[in-house]
Amino acid sequence: MKRFFPVWMAVGAVLSLQAATLDLYRDGAVYTFEPSGTFLGFLPKRAKAECGDRSLSIVPSAECPKESRLCREKATIERWGLESAYAFQRMHYIETLMKRAEVKTADPKAVMAMAEEAARNYSAMQKRKERADKEMKWRRENFLKQAPMLEAQHLAKACDKPLKLTIPGNYISFGIEYEADLSDEKRIAVTRNIVLRNRSGIDIDAQTATLRYEPMHRRLSPIRFSPWVIRDRQTPKMRVAKSMTMSAPAPVYEMAEDMEYGRVESDRARNYRIDGLKLPSSGERVTIAAGRWKLPAEREEAVYPYRDSRVYRVIRFKPEAPVEANRWRIRKDGLLVASEVYGDYEKGRYTLFVSVDEDLVVRKEPMILKEKESFFGGTVHKKDGYVIHLLNQSNETKRLKVIERIPLAVRSDVKVKLLSVECDKSLKKRLLEKGRLEMEVTLPPKSHADLRVLFEISYDKEKPILY
Repeated sequence: MKRFFPVWMAVGAVLSLQAATLDLYRDGAVYTFEPSGTFLGFLPKRAKAECGDRSLSIVPSAECPKESRLCREKATIERWGLESAYAFQRMHYIETLMKRAEVKTADPKAVMAMAEEAARNYSAMQKRKERADKEMKWRRENFLKQAPMLEAQHLAKACDKPLKLTIPGNYISFGIEYEADLSDEKRIAVTRNIVLRNRSGIDIDAQTATLRYEPMHRRLSPIRFSPWVIRDRQTPKMRVAKSMTMSAPAPVYEMAEDMEYGRVESDRARNYRIDGLKLPSSGERVTIAAGRWKLPAEREEAVYPYRDSRVYRVIRFKPEAPVEANRWRIRKDGLLVASEVYGDYEKGRYTLFVSVDEDLVVRKEPMILKEKESFFGGTVHKKDGYVIHLLNQSNETKRLKVIERIPLAVRSDVKVKLLSVECDKSLKKRLLEKGRLEMEVTLPPKSHADLRVLFEISYDKEKPILY
C-alpha cells in the first residue's frame, strides 16, 4: 500500500536539508551550507571541505567576487599598493631625467629651472607614496583582524551538494559573560550574554547554530594500572597534586528571545542553540542575550583587613541558573560602572564585589600589650591582638561588615581563645569556624572608631609555634 504525504511536508523536508547550520566547539567549527559557486572566502590554511562523501581541495585564486565585503576591502588595499608603486616609479623617472639633463644641458639657468620643477614633482610624489604606504599598512592590518590571510580561497571543484566546511579553532570563538544592573536597590537584574567573534574569513549565515563547550577533537587513551609500592623511608616522596573535581550543575532548560537573532535555547549548562545567526567575519564582538532574570539581592559594605584595606560594596543573591562564567559587567541607571568584575559562590549564594567605597578608610596595626606571655607549668599562655581603625569621611551613616580572623590551631596541644572584641561604636560580633571573625560596626557621619581584638594562644613551651 502506497503512503502519501502532504506537499507542505515534502517542501519542509527539502528546506530542512538545505538549511545552513553551524556547530561551534571549543577547538573548531563545522559550517554546513549550500555553496553558490567555488568562492569560499579568506579561510585559514588548515580548513577542510567535504562535498557529500568526498573531500575537496581548497586552493588560492586571484578571482574575488565584488559581492563579498572582504573582496572589496582587499581591492582597496591593492589600489593603494598600485598608488604607492606609481609614485615610486615617478620618483625614479624624475631622478633619471635630472641626471640626463645635467649632462646634455649647458645652460645653468635652464638646469636650475628644471631642478626646481623636478624637486616640486619629486616632493609631491614622495608625499603621495607615504600616504599610500600608510593607508595600505593600516587597511592590511585591519583586514588581518577579520581574516587569517589576504589570498581568496576557492573550491578546486564545484559542489552541487551541501558543503561541510571544517574551520580550525580560535577563528570563530564564543564565551559567556554576565551583566548586572543595580538600578533597583532591592533587586538585581542579571543578563547572561553569549559573546561571539568571527575572523575566519568567511561570513556565517546559519539558520541554526549550536554552541558546545566540549572540544571537537579529543584524544583519549586507556589508563594502565600502576601498583602502589611501599618504599624505604630514605627514598624521597614524590608530591602528587590532587585533582579537584566539581560536580556538574543540574540541567536547567532555559529560553531567551533576542530581538536581532531570535530564539536562544539551552537544554544543559554551557550548551546553546541560536536560530538565525548572522556572524560576519569582521573580528568584532557580537553579543546575544541568552537569559534575563530579576532577583532579590542583599547589599552590604565589607572589608577584609587581613588581606585588603579597601571597603567593597558587595551584592549577594541566589541565581536561578548556574553561573557559567565569573566575569561580569556592572551597570547602574543606564551607565557602565565596571567592565571587569569577578564573582564567586559563597555558602550557596553568588557574591559580587561591585565597587569600592572611597569614603571609608580602614587601617590595621598590631595591639601593644604590656605583658604578652605567662607560664603555668609547662604551658605558655600568649596574649596577642590587633587594632582596626575605621574612619567614615562621608555625610551619611555607614554600616560596615569587618571580616577578620584569629589563629587556627592544627595541633591538638595548641588552644586558641578569643578574649575580647571591643569598640566605642555600635558593634555586633560572631566567631565562626576556622577562626573567622565577623564584626558589624555602625559609623555615624564624619566619625571614626577603633576595633580592638584580643586573643590567647596556649601551647607546650617545648614545642614553639609560629603564626
